[in-house]
Amino acid sequence: MKNIKIFILAAILGLVACSEDFLDKVPTTSMSDRLALSNYNNMQLATNACYAYLYSSNYYGRAFVIIPEIRGVNAKSSNNKNSGRFQTNYNWAENGGNTSGLWGTAYGLITSASNVINAVEGYSEPGVTQAQLDQIKGEAMFLRAMAHFDLVRMYAQPYSYAKNNPDVDALGVPIITKTEIGSPARDKVTDVYKFIVSQLRNAEQLVGDPGRGNAPKAFASKEAVQALLAKVYMYMENWDSAAYYANAVITSGKFSLVDANEYTQMWSSEVGSSEVIFMVYGNATQSFYPSYDEIGYILNPDGYGDVVATEDLRNLFDPADVRGQLFNNFGFADEAWPTKYPGKTKVNENNIIVLRLAEMYLIRAEAALNGAAGYGNNSALNDYNTLREHRGLSAASSVTLEDIYTERRRELNFEPGNGFWDISRLQRDVERTDVASEIAPKTITFPDHRFALPIPISEIEANDNMVQNPGYN
Repeated sequence: MKNIKIFILAAILGLVACSEDFLDKVPTTSMSDRLALSNYNNMQLATNACYAYLYSSNYYGRAFVIIPEIRGVNAKSSNNKNSGRFQTNYNWAENGGNTSGLWGTAYGLITSASNVINAVEGYSEPGVTQAQLDQIKGEAMFLRAMAHFDLVRMYAQPYSYAKNNPDVDALGVPIITKTEIGSPARDKVTDVYKFIVSQLRNAEQLVGDPGRGNAPKAFASKEAVQALLAKVYMYMENWDSAAYYANAVITSGKFSLVDANEYTQMWSSEVGSSEVIFMVYGNATQSFYPSYDEIGYILNPDGYGDVVATEDLRNLFDPADVRGQLFNNFGFADEAWPTKYPGKTKVNENNIIVLRLAEMYLIRAEAALNGAAGYGNNSALNDYNTLREHRGLSAASSVTLEDIYTERRRELNFEPGNGFWDISRLQRDVERTDVASEIAPKTITFPDHRFALPIPISEIEANDNMVQNPGYN
């Protein structure tokens, strides 16, 4: 992975400068990694710097939200405003030279986090408590696990399919735990998930209250770790564990569902509403600030406006459902854009909500309907109705798995880590009823090699041990 390592070296040695009022300023001069991580203060700065990768336009800053939506059934290319961005993804026409840029960015985060983890191991310093060291180590483990989770969803077939298909299972992503020049091969999908779980279980024992920054929900807390564990276990169809961790977050008492009259304001909150568990903090002074490539600009006709909500998605909302208010046609009668990224000081400066309480209710309900120990249909119905009633709807008398899947579309559309990957993990066909392009496929039947994006050709050429996904040149 020579190309990745060169990128990482530049990022790590200089550390990453971030927002002055969110993360502490870090040294701008280059230094050796040994010096950069030689004391606790620098280790904390390096941990802060790891978060900056998340705001990249290749990651949560734009592409990681848009790609799973436009490849699925919630989004389409606009007919009124179109600069050509994400058209290849919409048409399912990716190739090794035109694939997601997540690879380099996520591995940049992974190796930066690994440097922190390895530096903290066995370290001591007068005046620095073990709890302080554990906190930054746990945060780095959380970030490293999340990056592997995002990579394996983007570039590999879903766990639910791979675990029963050994030939497919050989094609996950490389597990990276240290910075070195090398040519790692791809690990099995199941092994990548085992690694993710082990990292998060370890982080759960280390992380507490981050206790820093004016937007604390942009740092990993114990509940953020547990929420990600609930989501990972859901993908693994380990329903007992998914329910356990979703329940741990719900019953922690630290979060509450917003009412219908507060819902639309959740997306413009500077510090994160009562429902937010973990978010990416967006600020124009950050080193990975996407500028005009930020998600707010791609989802607004005053910017590029390339991506709009499908009519199929918008038709899911009852008139009383407050969630249906989060779309705006901006004067175009035939299309509507989602407004979950309204901007703060400017349209292209947003916080991106990654994990929030509503999804924990949906995970616990789905797990209950799949037989999670200690839960049942009544528990699932209660969770389903709790969420519906907070969105302005009346209680239902029964609930099915199909109801939960539909509710996930209503609640989590245009939020990272959902959309297409909900279809993928359930091994369902992509069935588009609202298609804006003559060459965009209307139906993609699962399984299909295109459910996994191609590995970047630059990585294939630089690493003799890297194998391309089947079906791509």
